[in-house]
Amino acid sequence: MITYPRAMPLGGVVSQSFEPRVIGFETPTNGGRLYSITAGETLWAMSMTLRDGDEDEVAQWRAFLASLRGSQRTFLAGDLTRPYPRAYAEGFGGLARAGGGAFDGAATGWALNADRDVVDLSGQPAGLRLGYGDYVMWRWTNGGVQRRALARAIEPALASAGGVLKVSIEPPLSLAVPGSAVADLARPQCVMRLLTDQSQIGELDALHSAGGTIVAQQDLRP
Repeated sequence: MITYPRAMPLGGVVSQSFEPRVIGFETPTNGGRLYSITAGETLWAMSMTLRDGDEDEVAQWRAFLASLRGSQRTFLAGDLTRPYPRAYAEGFGGLARAGGGAFDGAATGWALNADRDVVDLSGQPAGLRLGYGDYVMWRWTNGGVQRRALARAIEPALASAGGVLKVSIEPPLSLAVPGSAVADLARPQCVMRLLTDQSQIGELDALHSAGGTIVAQQDLRP
C-alpha cells in the first residue's frame, strides 16, 4: 500500500536542478539604490531530465506520476548529489557522538539565532564537517502525515569537541517547523508536489523507451 508523501523513483535521471526559489519584490530608486523584500516562504524547486530509459524504468516513472494524480498527492525529493554531506558520501557508519553512542545523522537538539539562518546542532561527532552545499533536514509528523523542511549550508562548519555544530543556512528556517522536529543530516528531503503543466513522459519508441521531464515545488506545511 502506498502512503503519501511517497518515495520518488531514482532510475534514469540524467540531470537535476534543486534550488530555493525566493519570492520577493525589488524597488529601484532614482538615486541608484535598490531595495528588496521577501514575500512569503522561500520554497525549494526541482526539475529533472529523464533519459530514454529501459522499459522497466519508464513503466515505474509512468506509474509514479499516475499515483500523484497531477498535483493532488505529495512525494519526497531532495538533491540527488547530496544524500549525505560531501565529506561523508557513504554515510555515517563508524562515527560516534561526542557524548557517546553511534551517530546516524540526527541531532539530539537544535537552536536558532533570531534571524533563523544560523543553527546549532548538538549531539554531533567531534570534528564533524559540513561544507558548501550540504543539507540539514527537519522532520516531524502532523496527524500521522510526514512533514519536512530543508536548508543548505552556505559556509563550511566544524563541530566542537563537545559535539555542537554551528552552521549558516539558506533559506532561513520556516516558522512552520515545530520545536519538536528532529534535525537530521542523513538523506535530506522535502515534501513536494508536481507541476503538471511542466512535467511529462515523452512518446514511447518501438522498444518502449522514453525520456521525460519532472518539475515540482516544495509543499511546506506545519
